[in-house]
Amino acid sequence: MRSVVVDAAVGIAVVCELICVVGIAAGATVYDRIHYAGATTAVAPFLVFLAIVLRQPHPYTNPVWNGLFTAVVLFTLNNVLSHAIARVARQRESGDVKL
Repeated sequence: MRSVVVDAAVGIAVVCELICVVGIAAGATVYDRIHYAGATTAVAPFLVFLAIVLRQPHPYTNPVWNGLFTAVVLFTLNNVLSHAIARVARQRESGDVKL
């Protein structure tokens, strides 16, 4: 039963990432692309983390901590990066870029 849940979590993570890639490729504006790029770190890393947790025999092993750290850092830093990209895109649209 555990391997079925692990396979399902990884499969759903892959499907989420594929949807986001299609959204990035089909995005009409830079803001649409940023939206879909931000969605890549919202669900999939935590599903992979769930798969890692279920796969490990003991919950306090290095792969579990590494997976948690990676998922949280991706989720946190992508928000900062998306905001910075959107801010520069807005400045470029208004012609107010100071280099």
